[in-house]
Amino acid sequence: MPPNRPPALLCLALMLAWLSTAAAAPPAGVPALDHPPPTVTRTTAGQVDLCLGCHRQDPGGAHARDVLGCAACHLGDPLAGDKTRAHRGMVKNPGELRLGPRTCGQAGCHPNQLRWVENSLMATNRGIIDALRTYWGESAGPGAEDLTVHGLARSGLTSPALDYFRKLCGSCHLWMEKGSLPDFLAAKGGGCTACHQEKPEPDTPRERAHTRITRDAPLENCVRCHNRSGRIGLSYQGLMESEGYGTPYEAGDLGTHQLEDGRYVRSMPDDVHHRKGLACVDCHTQRETMGDGTRHVHFEEQLEVRCVTCHAGGEALRPLAEAYALRKRGLGPPSGVQVKRAPPRLDVVAKGTAFFLEGRRDRKLHPLDPVSY
Repeated sequence: MPPNRPPALLCLALMLAWLSTAAAAPPAGVPALDHPPPTVTRTTAGQVDLCLGCHRQDPGGAHARDVLGCAACHLGDPLAGDKTRAHRGMVKNPGELRLGPRTCGQAGCHPNQLRWVENSLMATNRGIIDALRTYWGESAGPGAEDLTVHGLARSGLTSPALDYFRKLCGSCHLWMEKGSLPDFLAAKGGGCTACHQEKPEPDTPRERAHTRITRDAPLENCVRCHNRSGRIGLSYQGLMESEGYGTPYEAGDLGTHQLEDGRYVRSMPDDVHHRKGLACVDCHTQRETMGDGTRHVHFEEQLEVRCVTCHAGGEALRPLAEAYALRKRGLGPPSGVQVKRAPPRLDVVAKGTAFFLEGRRDRKLHPLDPVSY
């Protein structure tokens, strides 16, 4: 009679159990994971970005999480399998100009726009500094100096005009890091995001809420800085800064309408363009706001739109409408390319002999009637 032997299947099962136990154990000297292994997550282009396995926030649009991932903007290490290494080198606000070459201005994104903005008046404050120095008699005249906010910080110069600039104007330039100043000033600066960020939609679930990136800056982003000097951001909306504490009186008591910095305002008729629903970006084009890479001294040198540009009437608007029609069909120059002597990038629509400005925020058609004298 043959000796008793374990069934063949039992032997095979024991061997497999031993092999699986050995495979699960880490090699000598390698600590075991204290968390589950990360799920390999990819963007729609196939790029591995392990951040997507933890973070659900989504800016949407062209910058959607599934399109770009997280690390393309926020840096860090998208291939790291643990939080500490993944978050090393990560940045909260990729729009800061100091980070631009690695974030918004990296190859394949917006390198030309970054170059324009770095030289623009909103980034350098060259025009404000020059005007103050001229008005206070501290320079030889307009354009005599090329002093920027960066140059001022390195120069050590001081004077009444420059002290005034540092106290009242110096927070409104794009190189200022968002959150680096106290109180209401903390919302200023931030590079690209100073203009191009919007709050999430109100009904967005908290776990998916993320700052939205918009091409068409909302009015409140502009007014955050453009509310002093000529007060154009206030008067456009129908607000007038009032003098003194709590004036004017309302129903026998001090006024209650205040700006976030504590200044009191009163209501007055708003600009007709505001009344019709137009935002700043409807008239102030990319070249006017972001610049063209040229180191202009004053804002009037960077302007390309006048009242007559839209209100000339008749066939004078035809080139603007034709250029916009080409852009809508994807046949015009892309947004990252500027063509010298090209018509301003206004969204003018032709319907027969009538012309309209298409609102960049509301997409409504606003009739462009000739100016009445």
